[in-house]
Amino acid sequence: MEDHGLRIALLGAEEALESGTSGLLALSEQQGVGVLRVVDPPAALHADLERAGFLVTPSWVTWLAPVGTEDDAFLAAMTSGERSNVRRALRETAKRSLQITVHAPMTMAVFDDFLGLYEAQVATMRNGSSYAASWRDEIAADPDLYYVVAARDPHGELFGVCLCWDQPELSITRIAFTAQAAAERQGRVVRALYMTATAEARGRGREWISLGSDPTLYGHITEPGLFGFKARLGFRPVPTRFLQPADPDQADAVVSLRGLTDPTLLLSYAETGHLDRAAAPDPAVASRLPVAEPPLRLTVLSTLADADLASHRAGFLTSINARTISG
Repeated sequence: MEDHGLRIALLGAEEALESGTSGLLALSEQQGVGVLRVVDPPAALHADLERAGFLVTPSWVTWLAPVGTEDDAFLAAMTSGERSNVRRALRETAKRSLQITVHAPMTMAVFDDFLGLYEAQVATMRNGSSYAASWRDEIAADPDLYYVVAARDPHGELFGVCLCWDQPELSITRIAFTAQAAAERQGRVVRALYMTATAEARGRGREWISLGSDPTLYGHITEPGLFGFKARLGFRPVPTRFLQPADPDQADAVVSLRGLTDPTLLLSYAETGHLDRAAAPDPAVASRLPVAEPPLRLTVLSTLADADLASHRAGFLTSINARTISG
């Protein structure tokens, strides 16, 4: 199948193992495939797939951080550099007289303001898609579950906005989408918005704040830098299927960087063979999960033999390693 310029070959687990590494590589070369994928691989075959060059991954991860009892507790989980960036963002926001406002419950007029800024930002992305537009009907049906945090100047011009989805049953507020004006791409306004969204979640009695959900292959739909950005802000990735019904796990083998960035990052389970879907925690207890579970590792895929690993390190990873891939 073709997905935003990336050709993915979908295989059964037995088919992947019977073909062998050389056969799979030959297939990828003939068909211009960048990724070989086994969807929902049986737990009993995880180890065999890993030996064949696949990595068993969640399809998606959701980034979570505890809101803490106050702003200082939330800031304490960040790296020292990010704490400085957030405080600088708050000072600059005040100096520029930007007004940060929570719009709750959501109105469709506010949603349309957000969507205009969001779609302008998506248009500049390499593989941008306007996922937020598809939320319109859900928001209109239950606006109390959604709110927007927006930054405007004294003249009403919109500089940054994030759309939040409140999930009281999981004690989570998700910052589902974020958009900023072209002149704000250093992320200063966004950091100030995140602090306000977190304070709102805390005020609602939520235990967790989320920076949304990503596919575990960074370098395709999502850029590799997003992984480090979220990690430095003190968020940790949890398989999305642990929190709500979602796509099953998968086993990926990246055989070429066609359609991907260099480097590309792949987040996978650090341990395999025990992650049977039936063992996934019940959503009713999901909010009590330690955010570091299950253990995860990161693989940096690059055409360079000496790919930089240091910039992708994060405290929640059990390991980080590199694989050299063809261009």
